[in-house]
Amino acid sequence: MSELGVHRIRLKGPWDVSAPNSENDDFERHHLPSDWRKLFGNLSGRATFRRSFHRPSNLDVKDRVLIHIPQGTGDLTDFSVNSKPLEPISLDPLKFDVTSELIDFNQLQFSLSFDPELFPEVPGGLWETVFVEIVDGNIPKPSTF
Repeated sequence: MSELGVHRIRLKGPWDVSAPNSENDDFERHHLPSDWRKLFGNLSGRATFRRSFHRPSNLDVKDRVLIHIPQGTGDLTDFSVNSKPLEPISLDPLKFDVTSELIDFNQLQFSLSFDPELFPEVPGGLWETVFVEIVDGNIPKPSTF
């Protein structure tokens, strides 16, 4: 584990991406991170992102596994792991607890809605790396007085 009992695994590389407003099963392979405009130009709408990943090894029963989504992606909806919809546990930064849904080989999928013309200063899309965050459950929380 790294500092403060947190270890991160970057989900860079190949993702399956369904372009804005295309059919749900019309996925193409893209290397991410990459911002919205590089993937789709000025096309606005809803795109779906999908990536498979293995269950992190050497997890302790107390450890938590989170998915961290970068800020500035657009409006995120339909987040699921292994087809199980999940709600965020944190909005700033955007994190999802996937611990109880993990199997040996997992599939992460979510949709992003973005309009590059309305938000010219925002990169949109998966412009930074999504990562799996393993939080060591054996690290005692600091006491407060």
